[in-house]
Amino acid sequence: MKFNTKKLIFNIIIFSFILLPVILWMIWVFTPQKHLNVFIMDKTVLTKEGLEHKGLDWVLTHKKYVKQNNEYYSVPEDYFGFFPLKNKKFNIKDLQKYSEKQIDSLSNYYDMAYFTDTYGIYINEWYGKKNLTEHSEKIYGGLDEKDYLFLKSMKEKKKLVMAEFNFFATPTSPEIRKKTEDLFHIQWTGWTGRYFYLLDTVKNPELPRWVIRLYKEQHHGTWPFKNSGIVFVNEDETIAILENKTHLNYEVPKIKSFDYAVNTFNIPKEINYSYWFDIILSTDSSNKVLSYYEIKTNKIGDSILEKHAIPKVFPAAFEHLKNYPFYYFCGDFTDVPIDPLFVRMKGIKYLKLFVLNESDLNDRTPFFWRYYYPMVEKILQRYYEKNLIIKTSN
Repeated sequence: MKFNTKKLIFNIIIFSFILLPVILWMIWVFTPQKHLNVFIMDKTVLTKEGLEHKGLDWVLTHKKYVKQNNEYYSVPEDYFGFFPLKNKKFNIKDLQKYSEKQIDSLSNYYDMAYFTDTYGIYINEWYGKKNLTEHSEKIYGGLDEKDYLFLKSMKEKKKLVMAEFNFFATPTSPEIRKKTEDLFHIQWTGWTGRYFYLLDTVKNPELPRWVIRLYKEQHHGTWPFKNSGIVFVNEDETIAILENKTHLNYEVPKIKSFDYAVNTFNIPKEINYSYWFDIILSTDSSNKVLSYYEIKTNKIGDSILEKHAIPKVFPAAFEHLKNYPFYYFCGDFTDVPIDPLFVRMKGIKYLKLFVLNESDLNDRTPFFWRYYYPMVEKILQRYYEKNLIIKTSN
């Protein structure tokens, strides 16, 4: 009987592909759970998919952080903010009805807070009227006084606070923004931005109509862009646009990290970032810049940035550990189309790293696997081991 070596190898490979997910799932199942009471604020939830906090929930479940009742965090349920219901109805669960005493009790209960997005929900996008990406009246959104009091109480108790774009930009009132900026010693410059894979108004329906309208109003009705590029928006509605090849030597913003961040969080030295960001500066030297954005412009692009006082290099992530644990991500980092299918497979990130397509600049999954996931995983691990492992074991 002739022994078919090629067929045997083929069968082993096929069997391994079938068996590997089961093995990874079993390892995950037998990994101990960790109790972590996480306060999640998300005021920008259009669907139950909860994209604005989906990435965070994925990390929490994958690393087996659970609530007090040993249940895993649910994307559609376990957060504060805006809750979409059927037939265009909605529910709001936030801190508005809490007294200061209740807020203080809440800050005792929660181990950490993560503010993912306070931009909110608007009439056009919610009720599905025409011009969905045009500006319309706000239904709900913005950081408010009760949010500020909760954050202040968490800081005073030295609880971990994490936040990211859009934390205190529009539509938060200037008064609340200033108090929150002073609380964490960071300051919004008034500028936000985003990379778009195509600035052609016909071929790219994702281009916000308000961006097109405002730019035309400010530039004699012209919109000369066809390639990819970066759109900058100021709180006073000034629009500045850098187009690939015309103004940019490299079309997408790069996030570059200092050696401390690379070694501490196991993140890459540099990576592309292709979504919304805000330009935030620190007013306290104790806020360590972990990573920074770099916009690679040519001379024409330089002149546009100089005209609007927009920096080419600005922070992407802050860490403060001196008096209280605080992290700020200057981008919409946790908003990522991550597949929940693999969340309960231990070590799945090592397989994912082999199949990432980093040539597609519009794909945000490489950023999740190479930057966001390892950084958040390490932040949670360090905080849990330093502050909560003793409490959990008692």
